[in-house]
Amino acid sequence: MLELVEGGDRPSAALRVAGEPVARHQLEIAAAAGARRILVLGDPGDDRVEMMLGAARVAGLPAKIIQDAPALCAEVTAADELLVFGDSLMADATLALDLCSGRGVATLPVEQGLAAGFERIDAEYAWAGIMIVPGSLAERLRELPRDCDIASSLLRIALMTRLQAHPVDVAALSDGRWNLIRSEGDAQAAEKRRLDSTIAEASGQTVGTRIAGHAAQQFGSRLLEQDHGDMLVGAVGLLLAGCALAATGFQLGWLAFLFMGLSWMVLRGHRVLQAVRRQSRMRPRGRDMGPVLFLAFDCLLVAVIAVNGGPGLARPPAWFAALMAVALLRLATHEFPYAPIRPWLDDRFLLCLALAISAIWAAPVTLSMLLAGAIALGWIVLTFQTGTGRTKLTRL
Repeated sequence: MLELVEGGDRPSAALRVAGEPVARHQLEIAAAAGARRILVLGDPGDDRVEMMLGAARVAGLPAKIIQDAPALCAEVTAADELLVFGDSLMADATLALDLCSGRGVATLPVEQGLAAGFERIDAEYAWAGIMIVPGSLAERLRELPRDCDIASSLLRIALMTRLQAHPVDVAALSDGRWNLIRSEGDAQAAEKRRLDSTIAEASGQTVGTRIAGHAAQQFGSRLLEQDHGDMLVGAVGLLLAGCALAATGFQLGWLAFLFMGLSWMVLRGHRVLQAVRRQSRMRPRGRDMGPVLFLAFDCLLVAVIAVNGGPGLARPPAWFAALMAVALLRLATHEFPYAPIRPWLDDRFLLCLALAISAIWAAPVTLSMLLAGAIALGWIVLTFQTGTGRTKLTRL
């Protein structure tokens, strides 16, 4: 954490990608690779560098700040191995771990590597920002000036001992899995790539999921910059569900279902943001609350359907119809025999929109009964056809 942001006074390794500093991502790779201690090159007076010590200790690793080559030599013995990260390297964890299987220097073709900001090794290769060298090589730093660039000097010493080269897939540069984060623009670009790829996987192709994905794309970067941005989104989703309960209390069924639809879309956005934070992380922090939130949403949806189905809160037929419809939808999302329809069965926004329209005529329970019957009938017919096909195939 020595190199400063372009035009700034803070370490570039403190720039955030997916809600975490670049150095924190490096720390997780080091821990997964089997590191036993962390040495942070940085200014002890910088709060961001001090925070890295706390993050390392939380991960169960002793950590210390060092400022120069003599301080490094005092901490390393000949029996040690050094896993060295270049300043501001943002690497895909899986790809980086593959390169940490043994001693060597990660390399890139010189043309692509220099264009991406990596340091030249020779006429053919550039250093890709990771190397594993024997601790004995650190002793040679004593022969160099006190203020030498430790990583660059170790690289030159390692090359003279002819350590093995570990090439990095060049495609990782273009798809954002391996790059240097030197400015706010670099951090935002890396975050946008992660957000776009996650949205492509998580947003889906139905109306509600597309709207939720578009909203996450517009506001996701700003929310990820905050420590608890995704938690804020989850809280807004629960607040909208609370508004649905309030509208139910005022017997405004159509409004209650609209609030439920908005709540579901916000919870989908929360799911996308959590997926971005967990992308390429070796040890995701915190529990994934997505399944719990969506289960709570469906339970609340059952209550809103039943209560808005007509007068009285304890009408068993209404509660049974609502429960059967939502339970069948949850089950069919994963098990329905015709796979292309599953995403549409999972789109609660479309369901809530249909229920809001039916609530104008006080018929959400009737719609639920029809929906449950259609799912059950379609399941039986498709299962029967599949079973018949298998029987004929067996007889042949």
